[in-house]
Amino acid sequence: MKQFADRAFLALLLAVLLAVPLGVALWSHKETTAYYENRSLAEAPELTAESVWDGSFGTEAESWYSDHAPGRTTLLELDTWVQMKLMGRPVVNGIVTVGDVLLPELEFDEYSEEAYRYGAVPIAEDFGALSAYVESLGGTFCYVGFPEQRVYFEDQFPDYLNNHSREAATADAVFAEALAEQGVDFLNMREAYDQQGNPAEYYSAVDHHYRYWGTYAAYRAILDHLSEQGWDLPVLTEEDLEFQSLPYPYIGSRNRKLYNLWPNEEQAVIAVQKDPVAFTRWDNGAPSDKPLFVLPASEELPTTYNLYMGGDFGETILDTDRPELPNVLVFGDSFTNALETLLYASFNEMHSLDLRYYTEQSLKDYIAAYQPDIVLCVQNDTFYYTEGGNNTVWVD
Repeated sequence: MKQFADRAFLALLLAVLLAVPLGVALWSHKETTAYYENRSLAEAPELTAESVWDGSFGTEAESWYSDHAPGRTTLLELDTWVQMKLMGRPVVNGIVTVGDVLLPELEFDEYSEEAYRYGAVPIAEDFGALSAYVESLGGTFCYVGFPEQRVYFEDQFPDYLNNHSREAATADAVFAEALAEQGVDFLNMREAYDQQGNPAEYYSAVDHHYRYWGTYAAYRAILDHLSEQGWDLPVLTEEDLEFQSLPYPYIGSRNRKLYNLWPNEEQAVIAVQKDPVAFTRWDNGAPSDKPLFVLPASEELPTTYNLYMGGDFGETILDTDRPELPNVLVFGDSFTNALETLLYASFNEMHSLDLRYYTEQSLKDYIAAYQPDIVLCVQNDTFYYTEGGNNTVWVD
């Protein structure tokens, strides 16, 4: 009897061990992205003699299995709920949850001012070379630098966590100084926002981006800055726009990491032009019918910051067919997305590049081919010192 029980147990265990990977193999094709993690899931590896021999098959199979295990999202959401609701942890999935806004967990250690000065020099030199090149073609270059959300809510960090307020201010000042030494025109949006009232209202409680009111304030600051340099551009005033709070649940980038479990009533905002400037759009070289605001199919479905222009693209072109106006090239991180919904209306053509994804040619070659009248770099301060991506601006 005991021998039969042992065999039955081993058979059951073997069935379970086989059923799980079999279930993954049969149903994993239905999902290709992890919505709350905002990333693509690992693809099933190709079984070849070479991949087995060099060990890559086993490594890739482990990643694939981990990404497609049955109930994975449910288990991760449950774990997040337990940490937030039962254990009351102040930091969950890298997000600080104890204040009135969601903030990123930051390391306790800080870089010195000397380290920032050392890191700023080569990046500033590249932007200096880019600025000089644009000017040699008769154009105007401007670097538009934004503070990230955490800067305006630094008082929301609990005392036992480092909010890096001193370091952030130092790093921003050093970067601006380095650009100035290279003759780069720098529009500091932190200073621009501080002059306009309460900049905290411009930023989201659940997302690292600015809210649409912050976007509009930035648009006006950029147009005013270009006007001071002699550019006569049409401007969308508040009277030209109808600001609308959307009814859809808004899942910001920080609450997304918490599986939208943090209580949130914030609504995303858009601004519809009362007399819309028509445009023809291309995304990554192909004609596109995407509107400025890509909304969910029903009010029950959630939306994210990707509603602005449909998210990040390597290249987007909006042509308004008004050749009497100058052309603009804007490149940078996702802070460009919401800005593009307004900026295009002030130009004949707006080309937008995200150099994290655009690989067809170098930025220098793109400018040489397109020869825009105005080139804008739009970055948030967490990317000032990073290598690659939208800092890859000068390739001979």
